[in-house]
Amino acid sequence: MYRPAISRPRVLLVVSHPSVGAAIETILRLERRYEVRRAAKLAEAVNLARSWPADLALVDALVLRRDGRAELGAPALILAGGAAEAAAAERSVDNPQGWVAKDAPSADLVAAVEHLLTGSLTTEAGSLALFGIGVLVLVLAGLLLYLIWIAVV
Repeated sequence: MYRPAISRPRVLLVVSHPSVGAAIETILRLERRYEVRRAAKLAEAVNLARSWPADLALVDALVLRRDGRAELGAPALILAGGAAEAAAAERSVDNPQGWVAKDAPSADLVAAVEHLLTGSLTTEAGSLALFGIGVLVLVLAGLLLYLIWIAVV
């Protein structure tokens, strides 16, 4: 599980296409929060998972479709083109925990990884914050109308 005080989370990336794998690895490394190892084949990933236990496996659905079932020993996030492809691929890993689109923006990919590791999702603003902003806008609008009324009278 995610232990930021102890170490950086380990992400096992299983993508067969060299350019796609390099791009995703670069996105994760630029965050400077993750240790990333990459495998191009499922057998290679299983061997790597035994010697380097990952906190999360990010697995391309195409690799699962081509190579079969994998016991990676970590929660798996599937890279898929759509929900149907993801559902089929999730049956091929030991601990599926959702999916993210292959063409997702880098922020969405990192958010999905972070959500899986921490169990929480970063939100823009909570409902209490939105309520506070609404009250503040109403008070400022009231003050503005009051000042206009004083200037006219």
